[in-house]
Amino acid sequence: MELPSSLKLWLLWLLVFCLLLNVSTIISQELKQEAVLFGGKFQALYVIGDSLVDSGNNNNLPTVIKSNFAPYGSDFEGGKPTGRFSNGKTIADYIAIYYGLPLAPAYMGLSKEQKNNISTGINYASASCGVFPDTGKRLGQCLSLSVQIDLFKETIDKNLKQRFKTKQELSKHLAESLFMIAIGINDYVFFFNKTTDPNEFANKLLHDYLIQIQRLQRLGARKFFINNLKPLGCYPNIIANTMPRGSCDDNLNLVISIFNAKLRKGLNQLKEKLSNTSFLYSDYFNFMLGLRGPSSNQASSNLMESTTPCCPSVYDGKLLTGCKQDSIACKVPDSHIFFDPFHPTQLANFLYAIRCFQERKVCQVV
Repeated sequence: MELPSSLKLWLLWLLVFCLLLNVSTIISQELKQEAVLFGGKFQALYVIGDSLVDSGNNNNLPTVIKSNFAPYGSDFEGGKPTGRFSNGKTIADYIAIYYGLPLAPAYMGLSKEQKNNISTGINYASASCGVFPDTGKRLGQCLSLSVQIDLFKETIDKNLKQRFKTKQELSKHLAESLFMIAIGINDYVFFFNKTTDPNEFANKLLHDYLIQIQRLQRLGARKFFINNLKPLGCYPNIIANTMPRGSCDDNLNLVISIFNAKLRKGLNQLKEKLSNTSFLYSDYFNFMLGLRGPSSNQASSNLMESTTPCCPSVYDGKLLTGCKQDSIACKVPDSHIFFDPFHPTQLANFLYAIRCFQERKVCQVV
């Protein structure tokens, strides 16, 4: 039975209050009983990915996929849109906070001087792009996985080599930095269909994915934070068209899970192959499934609304319906799991940080 909306909202705020009592373990205090997950003491956080972690790169690209307008960013620092596809912080932001680093700025928005002065990390993630070079390009320009790594190499050659005067200093910086990767779901969105063989597609995607990880490793990266792919079949843009409406597309989720299983196995194999290289595997797929509840849910049975987005507040599930500049958003974004039909709210991202870093239920060292 679904809870009354007024009671759900009261319980939600109680949940938020309880979580905030523990936020210091995420922001400033080391865990007392266990060491910092994955070692910590990172010099920098370099972020590579798609719209889940884009901090504003698409602002500076000719594409229709942007979020640099209200109501995006309503709960971010200063209440201004930054190009993040949420009402506030992303999971990449919470990773930076946990490790005591500044939020990684978007590469495309940095001046030459800023690029020369930054040594705590940069965000290269680009909404709508993926592992395959043509993913998302029908919507405009975006930065594919290989292009993002090209830009990181440019950062090394043009900026970091100026800041670190010796090869040893630069190598130490790269080896002691964290490389967060969250990409691949858009390849399914744009290229997977009912006639596609799930195993063949996953194998091809994984092959190209691991090639780029090895490129990063040859450039000096040694610590990787790998986020698996989300359960696309439970997102508002999908469940608005399922029968019964609101229930997850379990077949689509099964297809995604095939890739995730291969990714986990592939990282184990890569760890054996590459010397002095470590991987932290983030099970974002099952985190989001757990946040939503049973896949058969046709209406929200959680404290957070799990079947419709905050923006637009009235969502019809049509292909071109999304959160736009003239969209009316819900009054309390963090009463929802999803801010728009494709991306989580800040509270959902914060809950991810709790599950990953404090409860250690989502993130595991390979």
